[in-house]
Amino acid sequence: MDIRTYKNELRAQYSEKRKALSLQEKSKLDESITKRFLNMLSYRYANQILFYASTDTEISTFDIFEKALKAGKSCYFPKCYENSQMSFYKVNSPDELVSDAFNIKAPMNETEIYKPQPSDIIIVPAMAYDSKGFRLGYGKGFYDRFLPDFLGTKIGLCYSSFMAESLPRGRYDISVDIIVTEKKVISL
Repeated sequence: MDIRTYKNELRAQYSEKRKALSLQEKSKLDESITKRFLNMLSYRYANQILFYASTDTEISTFDIFEKALKAGKSCYFPKCYENSQMSFYKVNSPDELVSDAFNIKAPMNETEIYKPQPSDIIIVPAMAYDSKGFRLGYGKGFYDRFLPDFLGTKIGLCYSSFMAESLPRGRYDISVDIIVTEKKVISL
């Protein structure tokens, strides 16, 4: 079996596992992950944070976003384009996010584009992570193209039951630096 087929099978398995979580259980896990994230030094010292706009089945990033705004941090969300490219734009309110062509919330306006700094952090979306910080993404390659030029700390949010010992990876896959679960913060 080739790596793409295997990754797609794993995506289907993790997708079903996500759907099996009750709303109450998901909310409790998300809250624990948010608290751990907000207590990290990486978060405290970051002036700019790159988010993903979480869907109903993903670990929520919106509480972190709201707290970051209140703390005076600059918050950026991605906008994806047809050519598999992605740019991040500053967002000052959840109201500035609208559904895009991919049915994902993205910045309504392309106003202030993200300018990298070494102290920045990016929250990288994933279906699952492994013990080395590699992720099972969604298969579109947007983050695989963006991350090589990112200067700051790459952070993954993951339910502990979604952590794998090892996940299949290709030559362009990049690991995160930190994984935050509801149980602990894993520095890699």
